Amino acid sequence: MWGEEIEQSGHRERLRNRFLRSGLEGFQNYEALELLLTFAIPRKDVKPLAKYLINHYGSLYNVLNASASELREIQGIGPAASVLLCLCRDIVTQAMEEKVIEEKTFDSNEEAANFLRMKIGIGKKETLMAIFLDSRKRLIEYKLYYGTVDHTAIYAREVLEQALLCHACSVILAHNHPSGVCSPSRDDIRLTAEMRETLKRLGIILLDHLIVTRSGHTSIMPLLGPEELPLVHAVSETKDPCRYSINDAEQEKT
Repeated sequence: MWGEEIEQSGHRERLRNRFLRSGLEGFQNYEALELLLTFAIPRKDVKPLAKYLINHYGSLYNVLNASASELREIQGIGPAASVLLCLCRDIVTQAMEEKVIEEKTFDSNEEAANFLRMKIGIGKKETLMAIFLDSRKRLIEYKLYYGTVDHTAIYAREVLEQALLCHACSVILAHNHPSGVCSPSRDDIRLTAEMRETLKRLGIILLDHLIVTRSGHTSIMPLLGPEELPLVHAVSETKDPCRYSINDAEQEKT
């Protein structure tokens, strides 16, 4: 398919020199990926592979957010290349997390959304992330709550208790849809209305509730009706009355 062993030292050296002169300015996305792959795949022409990965996943961002197991299914991607690509993603995520923790703020809404996407957007199981902020909207801490492949049980009590425990003045919620569908379900909207109302009673503002996937994000807040919307239903009367659900599968049915 590709990857024949050929003499690539001259081409690779030119790519690296271009990068050393001006960074990635002037690079096509496939060229940036090609340069990265040269460090894991020796003595082979990796340009066709880089182009294929971009086309297959739709963007450079999606390539870097693919799992190691997904990448290894592609001809030409071995253990070293899959580790390198995943390592790049995780290093960037860790650097962003370090920046947020040190500065205790996001520079923009887009930076916050990108951080959330990188933290939970690629997950195979539904995960809720709650970000707790002080009166100046600076980060206090965040917590992750894990679910199953298409359904997460959200213990509203845990989020509320944590908000009170850390004296949060506002909260941002985000959860992923492993299916890749970025549209909210009815349960998503009802849960958000319930959480907004409950937090409000405690003097805490729900700033946003985002759905994040590998390739995008959507805010649920603009979809909410009046604050007197019916409260979200409990999963079961016999279970914890503060246990609510976000159901990714339901959205796909509607």
